[in-house]
Amino acid sequence: MAKHCVQTGNTIDHKPNSGPKIDRRRFLQLFSGGLALCATGPRLSFASSYRVGVGHRSDPYEATMAAVEACGEWPPESLTGRTVVIKPNLITLDPADTGVTTDPEVVRAMVDLALRDGAENVLICEASQGEAPFTECGYDFFSTYDPSGRVQLVDLNDQPEQLVKIPNGLAYRYLYIPECLMGDDVFFISVGKMKTHFNTLATLSMKNLVGLTKAERYTPTEFFNRIGHHDRGIEQTILDLNMIRPIDFAVVDGIWAMEGFGPTNGDPVRMDLVIAGRNSLAVDRVCLTAMDIPQSGLLHLSYASQRSLGPSSLSMISIQGDSFTPHSFLLPNTLPLVGKPAVFPFYFFPGTNNSVWFAYVLRRPPCIVRAEIVRAFFYTVELTRVRTIHDWTSKDPGLQFASWDGRDNEGEIVTEPGWYGVKISAKDHESLPFEMCGFSWIFVVL
Repeated sequence: MAKHCVQTGNTIDHKPNSGPKIDRRRFLQLFSGGLALCATGPRLSFASSYRVGVGHRSDPYEATMAAVEACGEWPPESLTGRTVVIKPNLITLDPADTGVTTDPEVVRAMVDLALRDGAENVLICEASQGEAPFTECGYDFFSTYDPSGRVQLVDLNDQPEQLVKIPNGLAYRYLYIPECLMGDDVFFISVGKMKTHFNTLATLSMKNLVGLTKAERYTPTEFFNRIGHHDRGIEQTILDLNMIRPIDFAVVDGIWAMEGFGPTNGDPVRMDLVIAGRNSLAVDRVCLTAMDIPQSGLLHLSYASQRSLGPSSLSMISIQGDSFTPHSFLLPNTLPLVGKPAVFPFYFFPGTNNSVWFAYVLRRPPCIVRAEIVRAFFYTVELTRVRTIHDWTSKDPGLQFASWDGRDNEGEIVTEPGWYGVKISAKDHESLPFEMCGFSWIFVVL
């Protein structure tokens, strides 16, 4: 597996005993001084206001047009001669009125806008597990929709990929992305679905990008669709995908939404809402308001605001268009929330009587937690366990600390330099098949 490791290109010339010395007290000082806040990158300034449009109509096409018009940020001048890629959420074979999949009439409105404003091609794309369920979800009419043949249904599982670097990625440093999404002439529209999610609490426009990656590549076992992303930390992977392929325009279909045990097994809720805007993070924050879910409930939104991808609060968003009354969505029994661990030092010198210290925060009810050191690679899903710091152990919510002395499970100092990771897994009880993970990189120097 070492052949997968991407070389940094830098030579690190240190003596074995030159690693920085640190103990738990010093780590606590660094952590309380702001290490946790900068764990996902520098916090930069934001624009003073973001505009988000709301269409509250029973007709999905009309609601979409109303939302786009209300936001005032649809850019017709940006579409002439370009390829418009539209990514709906077609995770299963279910129609839109189940609350699972994106309504084709919402997508049709976006197709009409793109064609009206001179798009050369419009690609409606999905990468479901197995074949993309365009037929079952009512999308077949798009195959003959435009007499000039500019509209196509594209199964991303059949498309060539390219390996794309992620700037300071959280879960990965590179991901395989379909080539049709990465051209300079591509205008990318995410048309997500308003629904709850047992793992991330809700799935909206930003999480919709998980469906860009091929299930086959990122599912090392048959256990769960794209389980590799969950093993690396699904919230962190969502941020990585939005850094690689930023959304140019975001739409969320809430005509039929979903509450309860989403994203596939919840109950439909008739909201008659479509929410749209140029900034996907702003759109998702307004969706949470409509669902009566706390803004802090989605960790990937916090990561995105820390990376200056959009607003950090609702006060920075101007909501335009139709009025609506929030509906208190019944929430799933979600997994405990564990974010990216803060790690110090990043460069580690095993065998120097020193340790790597890491801290993480548990949110939501008491749970069981496992802390591991794994061998990790930049763009493959494989994680090889090196050391179990502690196996499933009961923990209360709050700040947690642990350390690694550079030894494997046999008590030997690791002998292979390169990229390792701290992996924190949390779940409610040991028999549960799913877990929430947080992941951070460490570079081991020998």
